[in-house]
Amino acid sequence: MRNGLKYIVGALLVIFGILIIWDILSLDFSWIFNLTWPMIVIAIGVFFFMGYYSRRPYGTGFLVPAGLFITIGVSCILGEISTIFLAPGFIAAPAVGLLLLYIYGSRQPGLLVPIGTLLTLSGVIAFADLFNAWEITIPGFFMAPAVGLFLLYLGGKRNPALLIPVFILTSISVTIFSFLFMGFVLGALKYVIGGALIAAGIMSFIRKPYQKEQFYHNDDHMSN
Repeated sequence: MRNGLKYIVGALLVIFGILIIWDILSLDFSWIFNLTWPMIVIAIGVFFFMGYYSRRPYGTGFLVPAGLFITIGVSCILGEISTIFLAPGFIAAPAVGLLLLYIYGSRQPGLLVPIGTLLTLSGVIAFADLFNAWEITIPGFFMAPAVGLFLLYLGGKRNPALLIPVFILTSISVTIFSFLFMGFVLGALKYVIGGALIAAGIMSFIRKPYQKEQFYHNDDHMSN
């Protein structure tokens, strides 16, 4: 029994070896590399965070590279599933690092401007890539700095002067979106009107003139 199993295993190994040599059976280990190097990047980020944790509250300088490396590593892993995650992840990476610095550091309000701006840009690009809606997301690029400045207003001393650029940028964003949405509606309206005219034309072809036939039928009957 053992000898028979030995021959079967040996034959299978020979067959697999021939298939690999003749490229009939390919060995692709690229996925291991594609997952390994992002894990190394994440590990570097974790080491930076541990450097802060070991020296807290004085090691806040480690928080920015910690968030940067961890976000980039996670984005690259998700990028193996879909490339949609790559660009938003790389844009959000410095924002995550600054957010960690804001949360665990001295909470300087000035950090909220790049945090809000970059995270908004990341969300806008992710939405545009996911739904292929780059045209209607153009106003989001004007809204991004407005979000950052508004966060600075909320987290700072609530200086009313900050609301002026927020209002201007928001107005520009809403105006552009209104024009784009109007163009989208007008572009779709031609299909609605064209479809209605085509349907009306088809109905005029297939509709039977019942009243006209009935009128001629009654007229012939009265003449007889």
